[in-house]
Amino acid sequence: MSSNDYFTKQRDLLLQDITNNLTQVHKNLETLNRSMNESVQIGKEFDDVGRLWSVFYDGMNELKERQLEQNKNASQTHQEEEEDDD
Repeated sequence: MSSNDYFTKQRDLLLQDITNNLTQVHKNLETLNRSMNESVQIGKEFDDVGRLWSVFYDGMNELKERQLEQNKNASQTHQEEEEDDD
């Protein structure tokens, strides 16, 4: 076997190994892409739920602010009545 034949054989083996590895990388990238797309879809499914909770919390905060304002107004009214009584 000449050194040229040996080189050619080794080169072909390496090229085959590289081809196999690149094929595996390609398959893994496709699997990763599918997984990422599925994750995005699952995330999109939670958008409506997230908006609903956001509306709920906004409403609760608004209610809390109104109650604080009413309590503040009631306290001021009560103080003014006490001052008038004096």
